[in-house]
Amino acid sequence: FFLKERMGDSDTANAVSTDTPTTSVVSDQQQQQQQQSQPQQQQQQQQPTTPTKEEEGAAATVSSDDEDADERDEWVPFSKRPEWADVTPVPQDDGPGGGICAIAYSPEFRETMDYFRAIVNSNEKSVRAFRLTGEVIMANAANYTAWFYRRAVLAALDLDIAKELEWTEYVAKANPKNYQIWYHRRELIERTRDPSRELDFTLKMLIDDTKNYHAWAHRQWVLQEFSLWSDELNVVDHMLRTDVRNNSAWNQRYFVLVHTADLSSMELKKREVEYAIKHIRRAPNNPSPWNYLRGMFKGIRFDALPEVKDLCVELRGSFPSCAHVVSLLTDIHEEENTPESLAAAIEGCEVLATTLANIHSKYWYYRQTLARHKAASLKAA
Repeated sequence: FFLKERMGDSDTANAVSTDTPTTSVVSDQQQQQQQQSQPQQQQQQQQPTTPTKEEEGAAATVSSDDEDADERDEWVPFSKRPEWADVTPVPQDDGPGGGICAIAYSPEFRETMDYFRAIVNSNEKSVRAFRLTGEVIMANAANYTAWFYRRAVLAALDLDIAKELEWTEYVAKANPKNYQIWYHRRELIERTRDPSRELDFTLKMLIDDTKNYHAWAHRQWVLQEFSLWSDELNVVDHMLRTDVRNNSAWNQRYFVLVHTADLSSMELKKREVEYAIKHIRRAPNNPSPWNYLRGMFKGIRFDALPEVKDLCVELRGSFPSCAHVVSLLTDIHEEENTPESLAAAIEGCEVLATTLANIHSKYWYYRQTLARHKAASLKAA
């Protein structure tokens, strides 16, 4: 239900996910309404995602100096905070003369880092040190030293990891592809051994960006580490019905099967080939299901499932410019290894090298040479 709500109705998505252009009749009144709504929609789309008040509250609970820290209108220098009066800041050492080209840090960033160095040097594990790491991270989420020290303080003080997970979600909204956030979150889950919120969290991140490698990698780790495979194929299936060109989802489907099924099973291969064919028909020029289809033929010949050749022959007529069709059909013809099939393979290589995939022309001319050698060997025999 959550996936459908966030990603939309798959039936609607199916209607617009094919390679065949569609036309619709729109009344003058509908056109006028659409034109009036476009500026408002564009304005909404341009607005960046901002944390909600609830998320800001969660972040403040974990990382601020007090409950109202996120509500401050102005940043308060550490030198003016009474609780930091006993700490002597440690400036950054840029070498003799301040270095060749000094970085123009903001005063806020410079002072935050100076106090952070002082805390690290003294190895202080305290609530204020923990809150300071939060300020350092908010200033630069890629500061891996701050993340490392934050985990050390978290463990030393035995702080609430559930709240820390909430905070990482808050930070991840603005930094979804930051390595340190994802590593930090994995470390927390390894400590608690509680993955209950991870699949929903990664799904939210993937809905915002289906190509987020970090979210996929974290999701795969969670699935493997805690054997949470039961519903993953359903999740992936909905992703593909919503967006057939989601190549990351195709990769995830194969990943799940590798870890949960016997890929040598002909029953499974036939099922997955039929699944791929269904999605190929939706968008024949989409490479992802073709690659997935080929993966199902590891260890077997193409003639073991003749419906694949039938599909290629059919689509060769209706989609003559589809390189994926010609490429797979050429492989099938070469595997058949008869004078007629090799002649067809040679012709397919020529079409691919000169027209449909000329960026890889050297490869297809090489394949053509091999096919000619096979044909010559058959003729000599």
